[in-house]
Amino acid sequence: MQDRVIGVGVIGCGEIAQLMHLPYLQELPAFRIAALCDISPGTVDKVGEHYGVAARYTDHRALLADPGVDAVVICTYDHGEMVADAIRAGKHLTVEKPLAFTLEEAHPLIEQAERSGLVALVGYMKFYDPGYEIGLERIAAIGRPKSIHVHDFAGRFDLYGKLYTQIHIADVPADLLAAGRDAVARRVEAALGLDHAGYRDLYLLLLGLSSHDLAVMRGAFGTPSRVVHAQQTGANQLLAVLDYDGVPCLFDMALAQYEWWDEWIHVHGEHAEVRIDFQNPYFRNASAIVRVREAAGETASERVLPGIPDTAFRREWLHFADCILAGAKPRTPLSGGLADLDLAVQIIQAMPPKRLETRPLI
Repeated sequence: MQDRVIGVGVIGCGEIAQLMHLPYLQELPAFRIAALCDISPGTVDKVGEHYGVAARYTDHRALLADPGVDAVVICTYDHGEMVADAIRAGKHLTVEKPLAFTLEEAHPLIEQAERSGLVALVGYMKFYDPGYEIGLERIAAIGRPKSIHVHDFAGRFDLYGKLYTQIHIADVPADLLAAGRDAVARRVEAALGLDHAGYRDLYLLLLGLSSHDLAVMRGAFGTPSRVVHAQQTGANQLLAVLDYDGVPCLFDMALAQYEWWDEWIHVHGEHAEVRIDFQNPYFRNASAIVRVREAAGETASERVLPGIPDTAFRREWLHFADCILAGAKPRTPLSGGLADLDLAVQIIQAMPPKRLETRPLI
């Protein structure tokens, strides 16, 4: 690895930036926090004071023009335009999921990133989870699956978020925030089409909560042949059946206020089972837990394979540095984000028609 430090600009200084990205950028010697940007002047100033960062912006284009910024992490709500601007500015980037909200927005980004020669990653941190890596090895070892079940009912995010100090200054007008989210909602409605625009909020939840699930499915099993069935089973809940070249996969997603984290993959093979239980994403130094059930003579043996005590976000940053400084092949390129967005659209389009009855701000 070359002996130089990467100057990173952080675009969006909200929860995920403060809890998971900024601490590792400060800790890891490959990086320095070069600049901060947030539409909240008070937040960017307080975070800047906390981390000793002088370059503070409220417009991401000003940050991208800063010569001290070599790379950016995009942690805002709406990503597509900022990804395009970062590529145009010649900055390496990692962008929080989803890559964009619509396929129309995402498609050009792939070509632009590939043509630029820049390192461009989607922040699928679960790909870097040591437990997930162990689980992939065990899934490969059982051979062709007989069935797959991917489940994400989440749990309370505040259980671990409250363990961290977070700065939030409420100085952005509420109508400005609402207008931004409403603009996204209108683009999503248009992309889903008149007959499926009624699933707008469910689609946004699918991208927000379960982009990671679509990604880890792809990492384990590739791209499904088709969506066999999909239905909305509650206000914030869906169920889909996917076909992986003849192997059925049940995928269910919902919001639940559990006191535990409820996200896992369970794979049944001919002679063994593998289950990967993911931890709350804000739980540092704890990776996914793998459970294997297999034969021991003529009885069953069950093993628990804990991942090493590391944090997926930290390993993601180490990989980003390795890509920039040593030319490593990106594990989570933008093309993967496009594939997952495409699958999300397919799932929604497989549902019965549902037109939008009202158009409230979300």
